[in-house]
This record gives sequence, C-alpha cells and structure tokens, in this order.
Amino acid sequence: MAAMLARQAEAVAAMLLPGGKRQGHEWCAGSIGGEAGSSLKVHLTGHKAGVWSDFATGESGDLIDLWAAVRGLDMRKTLADVRDHLGLREHRVDNPRRRYATPSRDGVEALLPQHAQWLADVRKITPATTKRFKLASRKGALMFPCLRDGELIAAKYRKIPAKEFFVDANCEPVLFGWQALTGSERVIALVEGELDAMAAAEYGIPALSVPFGGGKGAKQSQWIEAEYDRIALFDTIFVCMDSDGAGQDAALEIITRLGRERCRVAALPRKDFNDCLIDGVSRDDVLTALSAAKTIDPEQLRQASEFADALVSEFAVKVGDEEGIRLPWQKCGDTVILRPEEVSVWLGVNGHGKSQGMGQITLDGIAQGYRCCVASMEFKPVKWLKRMVRQAAALEHPTAAYVRHIAHWFHDKLWVFEATGTAKADEILDVFAYAARRYGVKFFLIDNLAKCGLDEDDYNGQKSFVDRLGDFAKRHSVHVALVHHMRKPKDESEPGSKLDAKGTGAITDMVDTVAVWWRNKPKEQAVKAAQLRGIDPDPEIVQKPDGLLIFGKQRNGEEEPTYALWFDQPSMQFLGAPDKRPHQFVGFSAIGGSNTND
Repeated sequence: MAAMLARQAEAVAAMLLPGGKRQGHEWCAGSIGGEAGSSLKVHLTGHKAGVWSDFATGESGDLIDLWAAVRGLDMRKTLADVRDHLGLREHRVDNPRRRYATPSRDGVEALLPQHAQWLADVRKITPATTKRFKLASRKGALMFPCLRDGELIAAKYRKIPAKEFFVDANCEPVLFGWQALTGSERVIALVEGELDAMAAAEYGIPALSVPFGGGKGAKQSQWIEAEYDRIALFDTIFVCMDSDGAGQDAALEIITRLGRERCRVAALPRKDFNDCLIDGVSRDDVLTALSAAKTIDPEQLRQASEFADALVSEFAVKVGDEEGIRLPWQKCGDTVILRPEEVSVWLGVNGHGKSQGMGQITLDGIAQGYRCCVASMEFKPVKWLKRMVRQAAALEHPTAAYVRHIAHWFHDKLWVFEATGTAKADEILDVFAYAARRYGVKFFLIDNLAKCGLDEDDYNGQKSFVDRLGDFAKRHSVHVALVHHMRKPKDESEPGSKLDAKGTGAITDMVDTVAVWWRNKPKEQAVKAAQLRGIDPDPEIVQKPDGLLIFGKQRNGEEEPTYALWFDQPSMQFLGAPDKRPHQFVGFSAIGGSNTND
C-alpha cells in the first residue's frame, strides 16, 4: 500500500498537509499540523517518492507513517483508512463467529527461577526478553502466553528440561508475540516456534510465532483466518520457517495466503533464530540474511529472457520442419498443421462427412508416425474402426485376413475411448492424460462435443470444457481435435462458417484452428435427377467437388484456405482431385501377407 500511495505522492501530501506547497521535487510544510513552512519535506519523485522527514523533530517515514501521524491514528485504523482511500477495501462475507475457550489461569505464577535459568543458560534468552514476552510458569511447566491487547487468548506450555508441549483445549489459534510489539511495526518476521520469536527479539527483529509449527493445510489456515486482519498491519513479512520439509511447506502456504508481493523468504545462517543465537551468530550476519530474502514468484511467472534458446529454435524452424500432423491431401502441403499444444474444432451439419473426414485425418496421422486416440461416443468402437479399416485398405470389402492384418497394424498406433452415448468430461480427460503419459499418444479426437455430458444450452460448461482441453493440450504437448455440430441452415446449398457453431461462441474463439466440413448436396441432387431421367449429368456439374473443407481460423498461420474434395464411396476416403485414386494405408497380399512398410 505504501508503494501505491507513493505513486500519487503529491496528491496524498497535499491532502494530508494542505498548508504546504511544492518546491521542486518536494512537498514542504511546517510540521505534521499541515501549516506553511519548510521543516517537513516529502519526496514526490524517484525511488524516494513518499519518504518524508521532519527536520525539526527528527521524525520520518513513508506516507502511511505520515498518514498515522497527521490523523493521530493507530496503525490498524490507519491501514483501514488507506485501503478505503485506495479502493482496496475487501468485500467479505463474515462467517458466524466461533466461540473459543478461555485459557485457564489456575496455577499461573511468576516465571520460576529454574525456567529463567534454562532460558538464559541453554537458550540464551535474556531476562529482559522473557519479561517483554510476559513468560510465566504454571503447574511446573514453562508458560508461553498469547496475549492480544492485554487479553490472554491462548497459551502453550513446555515441561523443562523435557521437550514435552501441551495446550489448553479449544482456544483461538493465534500468533505468539503480539505483547512484545509496540503497534507501530511495519515489518515482521514469522517464525515456527515461541523461542525463535524471542531469539529474533534478541537480535532486535520483531517476530511472531505460528501456533502449530510447520506443515501446510489446516495447520496454517486456522491462524491465518483468525489473524488475517491484524497481519494486514505489516507491509513486509519475513517468512523464517525451519529449513526442513515441514517448514518449507508452511512457508509456501503462508506466502500464498498472505500475499507474495509482501512476503520474503529468508535463509538464516542456521536452522532458525534460536540456533543462530545459541551458536553466537552476529546480528550483522542475521540482518544480512534478511536483506537477501527474496519473494517467491508464481511458477507461471517467468522472465521473457528465459525463452532465449526457445526463440532461437523457433526462428530456425524451416518450412516443412514444423512438428505436427499434416492433412492427407498433397495439395495442402504445410499450410495447415495440427500442432502440439493446440486445439482444433471441426464443424459441420449432420450428414456432411465430419466423422468420415476426421477418421481419414487420424489415419494419415498414424501413417505420419503419431500415436492417436479416438473418443467417438456416436458409434460403438467397432463401427468407428470398421470405417477406418475400409479407409486403411482403400477397399469396401477387405478379406477377414486383411482386416486382422490392419487391426494388428493399429496395435501400438491407435487407442479407442470406449463409451457409447455420453461420457463425462472429467472421465475423458483422465483417460486421455493416462494415454498421453503411458503410451505417448500425441493426437486425440473427440467426436463430438454434444456427447461430453454438457447440455446444449450449458454455455458456461462448454466454455469451461474447451478451456480445459487447451490446458490439457499444453500440459501434455499434444493436439486435441474436437468435432462439433453446426446449426442446421434453412438451405444447405451454401457452406456455413465458424459463426454457425452451436452453443457458445467461446468454442471457436478459444481454440487455435477452426474448420468447416461441407457436403455438396446441390451436386448430388443434380446428378440424381439426371440419373432418374436416364440422361448423363452435366459434365460441368460432375467436375465440381463433392465437398469443401473450409478453414475459418488458423492462429499460427497466415492463410485460411479452402480445399475442394471428392468422395470415394468404396474406400470412404476424401480425395484431393477427381482423378486421384484412394490411398492404401496398409498394404496386404493374401499370399505373402503384409506388403506395407509399417
């Protein structure tokens, strides 16, 4: 918050010190009373923006300190005012306040001499510090009281010399050490134990101890929820947990919950503050360690310079070398590539060849060396595979031996998600993730979106699923192809566009490639009408394509091509030209068996 105020230093200074005026790069006033003068100066620009000094009194600080001094407020009220001024007031729903037990005072007495001696001799904690933290004894145990505004909230007990701890049941989970603070601290160290908080105080470092030691989850969330508003007092928090696994888990949990921007992870010269004190580590060495403390950036936040090698490699890629599945037709070349880490959507009206075309693309992807997985909920696996076998053999009726040979060829190349009807999105992605990890599958086909457990009008669910597909593709470096329906037009004589996709527009907005399959029904109708009349169809009509594959979006390409295709019924393949022959993906000889290079 201090940094945010500093960015508007002149406006804040003028508001707090209305009698002052600007002189060069400073706002000058007579005192915190705001009258005219020059004893108090506020820096307005540069790295010192917001820093002020009153040369008459020796007071200084940042704009939050100035706010507190001018308004005569304690730090908690000051920070509340500043949050309101900056528009940072949190909108929270208060949970019903839990009723906590009050620690028992039965048997509480002044610190026993043997406890004071153990603290001084073994732990190097001075009597002045034990007094400052208001340590006591109770029923023979050393008592660490958790006081807040003078009220006993909780307590922890330790038997000496045995390392045996116990607490009063059902007390509020709070930080230990509030009683030792002045209320004006802006910087605090969070430590793992009460003795560490006291040892930090010996070094002149204000510190609070977490109530349940290291670890994550409920061990930290309980006290964070209870102390969240009070911990907002601090601009900088040094997280000084133990260097073991539990301590590091606690550090990450605390940083995430309290804000990465103000938390610093410190690597002390020893395991903790008390070990530093016992081993005689100097104050200078401890302060040096704190000054070297660093924030922990989110894993997703990276400096652009880290991508230097990847950028060099990206520019080194030549046409034809880019990774990904090419389309089955030679004329497509490298114009359209189904790249890893991308999602494509393949649209079409019912009956326009979406599934057939995607089967052929999948088959060609296998031939290019990519392992593939198909989730077709419209057909039973055997029906889908029957069509792919016809396409692979380029025959309408391959022999039983040929079918078995193709099935064997599929063995380590093609996997099928077996679910007819509707499958839940979570189930599909779980199975896909397994296939990617275990078998190295690189191309996934979902046919179709309507069969993924999402209602037609569930736009939020559709958007979320497509978003998850994108995350999945990037996480596993695979390509996901999603078949999706288009709204049925009044007239199928003209192809639609990506804008005609059913459901939310986010489906086509969020993916990398969008293509439309269109079947040339006007040609089919003209040919059929001529046949019924017993005449030859118009040669010009016959030469027209049986369908089009129209690309309406290509995020990583400059072209959005349209490809004319001709359909061969026996092989169920789309051909790139009327004079092209179907491609036999898997050769076979009844005499010699395989004649393919698989």
